[in-house]
Amino acid sequence: MKGLLTILFLSLCSSVVAQDSIDVSVQRQKRIMYNVAFNLGHSNLGLFGDVDTIRGLQVNAFSSVSRKEMRGVQLSAIYNISKRMRGVQISGLGNVATEPLRGVQLSGVTNVAMGVKRGIQISGVANICSSYMRGIQMSGYNYADSLNGWQIGLVNSCISHPRGWQVGIINYSRDTKVHKLGLVNINPLTRVDLMTFLGSSSKLNMAVRFRNRSTYNIIGVGTHYMGFDEEFSGALFYRIGQYFTLAPKWSISGDLGYYHIETFQKNSKESPERLFSLQARVNVDYQLTRIIGAFASVGYGNTRYYNHARLYRDRMLAELGLTFRLIRK
Repeated sequence: MKGLLTILFLSLCSSVVAQDSIDVSVQRQKRIMYNVAFNLGHSNLGLFGDVDTIRGLQVNAFSSVSRKEMRGVQLSAIYNISKRMRGVQISGLGNVATEPLRGVQLSGVTNVAMGVKRGIQISGVANICSSYMRGIQMSGYNYADSLNGWQIGLVNSCISHPRGWQVGIINYSRDTKVHKLGLVNINPLTRVDLMTFLGSSSKLNMAVRFRNRSTYNIIGVGTHYMGFDEEFSGALFYRIGQYFTLAPKWSISGDLGYYHIETFQKNSKESPERLFSLQARVNVDYQLTRIIGAFASVGYGNTRYYNHARLYRDRMLAELGLTFRLIRK
């Protein structure tokens, strides 16, 4: 009986060893299929690089992959992937670090890291940091869970912002303890209003106003800048200002604005194709209901030619309109 049990045990062990050998062989075959490259010293060079750990240089025509650790430089035309990245990733399309990055990611399209510890992400389209970001992000769109550094781009977004700066066209964060420098800065206390109004400058106007604790930004469009008796003309404008609350329903504000004007006419001294205008206003707001408000504005506008900045016209301005609360605290 003991002999029979011994034989069964040895057979089982043999089958397990054989299966392990088969699995290892299959994994090696898969690795050979993915790793179309050769190792030269501390470098991995070829078409598709796929290694466990490398400390040196990994340069491949299409992709470079380090499954465990990469200390050095990863370079490829399409994408780079590393679990633990300590160095530089450079690619044409995208870089990925599946653990917190210590180093630099440079790509033509996107960079993704599960956290950045003393690093830099620079890309043409988007940078994503899904955890703590300690460093610099520079791209069209930047995102970080918790930012302790700099975001520089067209659109910057983060959940928390313990220290650092956001510099861009639109800056968004879910906390209010932030340093933002941009055309539009948004946090949970920002009040967003849709504005519709008539004016003596651009006659029919629609805009969005972003009100923070004491400052605001306005982005909008207007039509018939040259007047209803002329051919169609339009304007794009941006205004930045400061407001003061006088009473629960009353507030007064002042702002400066830049207008880009298109006349859609053939350029001439009498009818310029495009102009720019610098304008200043004083505004009074009254909140009719929790959603609807009314306002009136007076100001002054100076409109000039783009090519030589000579005066086209200057005059007083007046506006009257309604506001509709879109987002409120």
